[in-house]
Amino acid sequence: MVFGLFLALFGIGAFCVLIYKAAVYALPVAVGFWCGFAALHSGSGVVVAFAVGFVAGAIVFGIGQSVWNSRQPRVFRYAIVLLFVVPAIWTGYYATEQLSTLVVPSVIWRSALAVVGAIAVGMTAFARLTTGAPVFDWQATRDGRI
Repeated sequence: MVFGLFLALFGIGAFCVLIYKAAVYALPVAVGFWCGFAALHSGSGVVVAFAVGFVAGAIVFGIGQSVWNSRQPRVFRYAIVLLFVVPAIWTGYYATEQLSTLVVPSVIWRSALAVVGAIAVGMTAFARLTTGAPVFDWQATRDGRI
């Protein structure tokens, strides 16, 4: 009985971590799901659809990371980051609101918790996208060597 309780708590915790990770990477996850389901409905198998969705999500995240690390104007880079952060905030809000309906009876407190969850997920998405590898400037070196 106690083992089952701990196993249920572990399962709920793992599910919450999975939801949080998916909310932080909302745009790549959504694109991956869309491409995966499109591949599945076009007649490919489940394994190929999973691979297509995974590759599509990785490409979207890689594009966002490479644009952030490029020498583009700062306004353009923050616009791309905004494309990634807004879906993460939206997903974080609704995921927190739905999970809080299980334990919080007041609508006002559920909305307050949802706002806190949205802020946390949005800040995490911003931090995950903007903390990439630093851009190396070859012109700054004297002889072109590292």
